[in-house]
Amino acid sequence: MKRKMSIWLLGMMLALEMVDTARAIEIQPPLEQRVTNLENRWNSFRPDSGIGFLFGAFCALWAQNTKRNAWLWFFLGLIFTAITVLCLLYKNSHDLRKGPIRFA
Repeated sequence: MKRKMSIWLLGMMLALEMVDTARAIEIQPPLEQRVTNLENRWNSFRPDSGIGFLFGAFCALWAQNTKRNAWLWFFLGLIFTAITVLCLLYKNSHDLRKGPIRFA
């Protein structure tokens, strides 16, 4: 009795899984539409958008506070956005390990 119940339960689970998979395939948009959506999202992160300018301003402010070249860090932040901020965070943590920053 237990074996029949286990086999029946396993069969129901597999049947429901197949129905769920079929429904998931129907819901997904075609590949071309998904690629177009991804390209549109990628184009919204261009440096000429406001986000690039904000990253650049943040990097320049940090550079001024740590006595580094603010213009260099502004343009690095403007062009390379998130990569520059990650580099900046790494340098900042390295600076904090050395000791406190003295402001002029």
